[in-house]
Amino acid sequence: LYEDCPTAPPGNEPDPVLRRLKAVLNHPIGDYAVQPREATFAAQGITMAHYMEGAAYTVGPTGNISIRNSSMLRNFGGEVLCDATVEQIIIENGRAVGVLVRNTSAGQDGKITEIRAKNIVCATSVFNLHNKLLPPDHPSVKEFRDETKRTIKPSNGHIFLFCKIRGEAAELEVPTHNLWYFNSYDMDQAFDQYYADPVAHRPPTVYIGFPCTKDPTWSKRLPGVSNAILISDGLFEWFEKWHGTHHHERGVEYEEFKDQLAKHLLDILYETVPQVKGKVDYWTLGTPLTEISYLASYHAASYGTKCDTNIFNRLNDKWTTNPRTSIPNLYMAGSDAFLPAVCGAMYGGILSAASILGYGGSLRLAFAFLSEFAHDLLEDNPKMGRVAAYLMAIKNFITEPVAN
Repeated sequence: LYEDCPTAPPGNEPDPVLRRLKAVLNHPIGDYAVQPREATFAAQGITMAHYMEGAAYTVGPTGNISIRNSSMLRNFGGEVLCDATVEQIIIENGRAVGVLVRNTSAGQDGKITEIRAKNIVCATSVFNLHNKLLPPDHPSVKEFRDETKRTIKPSNGHIFLFCKIRGEAAELEVPTHNLWYFNSYDMDQAFDQYYADPVAHRPPTVYIGFPCTKDPTWSKRLPGVSNAILISDGLFEWFEKWHGTHHHERGVEYEEFKDQLAKHLLDILYETVPQVKGKVDYWTLGTPLTEISYLASYHAASYGTKCDTNIFNRLNDKWTTNPRTSIPNLYMAGSDAFLPAVCGAMYGGILSAASILGYGGSLRLAFAFLSEFAHDLLEDNPKMGRVAAYLMAIKNFITEPVAN
């Protein structure tokens, strides 16, 4: 796949119609953070397919996702630990056997707890795995840190603008759908200019969403208030000199830089949705350092490994698009186990589970999925027989895997 992958012709597309069409079709790049000339169609295709039938949003705060998932895990005898940082994966006799965990809020003085397990799953990228979690003298770490042994790189980070808006969403008539802003149809040129000088140039693409319009409980929970989230690309290198400092303690230069980036996004918001101008009561900007602080992303890599064509280079087979690692009992999950973006990360989790469970366990996992689909079909249509529900679930699973 990698060897036969054609490269894009140099320079901009001369035909203005094709240039515009290419730019519009490239809009999902914001979901995997690679500019067009470096992107792999695998990332583009799976992202477009995932959203082709639309998306879903929680009833109530998005925190319900973690609450429901953690409740389900506890029902099956598992446990979810909060305020817990994995300091290192324990390797004994060449096998992964557990983790060392420290209370996050206690800092480096916090007590270390040892947790043993039959299998260890890392869902926080191969870069965190080999730069933070494995013992530094492990052969896999030494090989990963030798850049002649791989061509993959961390993905880019993002800039996040969170806005509190005065007024009900329905009265303001803000969009219920997501918006994508483009500042040019010559997208690669726009990316190059922005990466070189993010103060002088607007971000090439910006996601604009209004969560208040998607949650049916919002107006009851927060009457008279709406919100917006804007997300654009951001490079760790812009903020590297402040890396290792504490938030709210990074100085005037850092805050001024944030204000300049925020101004671009606010201007884009007001131009795109003019009715909210003058009604933004509060905003705050998150940077790639925010991702490091709250998500423990390696160098603010939002999507783990950068999903350019390098992920299919055979040199990288042992690092990406693979749930197995070279260490027995240690597995990858998330996007690095398959492909990037939301859908890629979900399938990465399924592949990781299948690798651990083996063939028999994977069949039980597939049957559990089908049972859940069949149960939902029966709830929607109680007159449908159980056999018919299973047959419909199998058909949907095969023909509409992304929608499911």
